Amino acid sequence: MNKKLLAAVCICLVAGPTISAADTIYDWTYTDGTLSASGTLDVSGGQAISGTGTVNTTNGALSGPESLTLVTESTPGVNNLGGGGLSYRFGGGTDLIGDTTFNSSDPWVSSNGLVFLVGGPGDNGLNIWANSSSPGGSYTGFLAGTANYEGTSGTFTAVLAPVPLPAALPLLLSGIGGLGAMVRRRRAASS
Repeated sequence: MNKKLLAAVCICLVAGPTISAADTIYDWTYTDGTLSASGTLDVSGGQAISGTGTVNTTNGALSGPESLTLVTESTPGVNNLGGGGLSYRFGGGTDLIGDTTFNSSDPWVSSNGLVFLVGGPGDNGLNIWANSSSPGGSYTGFLAGTANYEGTSGTFTAVLAPVPLPAALPLLLSGIGGLGAMVRRRRAASS
């Protein structure tokens, strides 16, 4: 009977939900004198492949908190510069140059920085980039488009996001508990 229980547990673990080891989720924040932004980045193989968040300013450049979406090479209307580099034109004819490279050993972005859509496509964009080529230095945020704003020296941090429990994990655990109860009943009945 123990072999059957072990086989059932192995099947549940193999068939259960998996998390890709290639993708890593980071929680990030950026702040300077009057601009603050935060969100999540999905990084795969050293490249930021998607990201979302919110941004707000206290200088009136935005009417309130706005949503952020990472600009990647697959964003419609992006000019792919190769090697992860890209440019995107925002409202008012402003082009932002960005890069999808993300170095997790020290949370800093390449000299071109990360570019986000602010609100909807074509309105505003946010570029966050390192002010020096050395990791751990200061950062600048530039809000382009219909609400132009260049930040003072700021900070950018990124930490691994907590991994949520897969939705099927409670079901898996209750199934294992049920198998254990079944084994106990059969042992009690055979005694």
